Amino acid sequence: MKLPVLRGTLFIRLAALVVMAVLASQVFTLWLGVKQKNSLLAGQLYAQVVDTLADYEGALSRLPDAQRGPFLLANNHAGLPRLLPLTAATLVHARVPPMGHDLAGQLSDALGEPVHVQFSRGERQELWLRVPVLDQHYWLVMPLTRFLPPSLRPTLQAAGLVALLSLLAAFALAWRTTRPLSQLVAATRELEAGRTPPPVVASGPREVRMLIERFNGMAQALDKAASERRLMLAGLSHDLRTPLTRLKLAVEMLSPDEDSAGMLSDIDELSHIVSQFIDFARSEEVRPMQEVALGALIDSVLARFARDGMVVHWQREDATLRGDALSLQRLLSNLLENARRYGRPPFAVSLQPGTSELVLRVRDGGEGIAPALQQAALAPFERLAAHRGTDGGSGLGLAIVQRIVQQHRGRLQFAHPAGGGFEVGIWLPLAPSPD
Repeated sequence: MKLPVLRGTLFIRLAALVVMAVLASQVFTLWLGVKQKNSLLAGQLYAQVVDTLADYEGALSRLPDAQRGPFLLANNHAGLPRLLPLTAATLVHARVPPMGHDLAGQLSDALGEPVHVQFSRGERQELWLRVPVLDQHYWLVMPLTRFLPPSLRPTLQAAGLVALLSLLAAFALAWRTTRPLSQLVAATRELEAGRTPPPVVASGPREVRMLIERFNGMAQALDKAASERRLMLAGLSHDLRTPLTRLKLAVEMLSPDEDSAGMLSDIDELSHIVSQFIDFARSEEVRPMQEVALGALIDSVLARFARDGMVVHWQREDATLRGDALSLQRLLSNLLENARRYGRPPFAVSLQPGTSELVLRVRDGGEGIAPALQQAALAPFERLAAHRGTDGGSGLGLAIVQRIVQQHRGRLQFAHPAGGGFEVGIWLPLAPSPD
């Protein structure tokens, strides 16, 4: 899945929220641990400094002034805490670590005077503190090797591993949380397209499961209502055919005159409207998809219209797609019937196979449907004002076409070609469609 598709989704937001929470907690824990460790080490260093000063002060107090210098130089052992005269060594200065400044501040408060601090980064890391002892100032040298905090590399490696595992866990949690919602969105698209989706498996958090269960119940209720509507519409239309047939037979048995011809025409229009109602009811039914040879299908439909005297130009092409042959016949028949009723010759049908979809076009020489009315013309029982009450139609022809196109996951488009006339284009995917 591409990143632009995921951007802004609930999946990314949940994963980012968990990752940010984990990283923030890790950074805070690491900072708190380092701060606590430095505080403990600083306390230990301060205690050793105080003990060292007390020991040297006691030893120097028992010696004459002339022996104090040699005593301090004799106890100048590298790597150990020691007290040296101010002129005893030349320091290699470096940036004083924070621990040195903290220690100098604590000693300044304890001794009552500022304590100067320097840091030597030579063979050993040592802290040099200028402290007063017996009314004189000395360098107190404190090795920092055992007081410096250990390397953070192992800690950072462990934190990185935990962050990686947290990242994987965050994406897994976000996926498990949003996957039911993605399935629900796909089901709503099926329902919007006029198809009844299979029940969505209720999973995820309790609120999401409740939403899915309510959606499944709603989809079942809508399917039940649609089934009852189809049954009622088909039954009513079928029951109307019987009295219409008897009425037509009775009129035909009368002596022919102008009135009987008009009555027969009205009965035929009523029969056509009843047929449209039945076709509209059947268009909601979902039938198994099978391989359909469109070339032969178009030939059979055009042959039926040719018997009624309609001449349609058709340069034969052939293509095969997976669909419902009866619905596709009804689709082409309705388009041709609309062209005959509302358009003008010449009439033409074309089929253009492609790599992923094919295009079926029905064209006539009439003015067609104005762009402002094209969307309304696809609605059931919608009849354009120019033909309302005068054409004997039911307003269901294009609605049936649109429903069949949706069932085949295609699209419909009206056009006014540059050469004049009106054209209806149907794009149907060649990929297999689910039943």
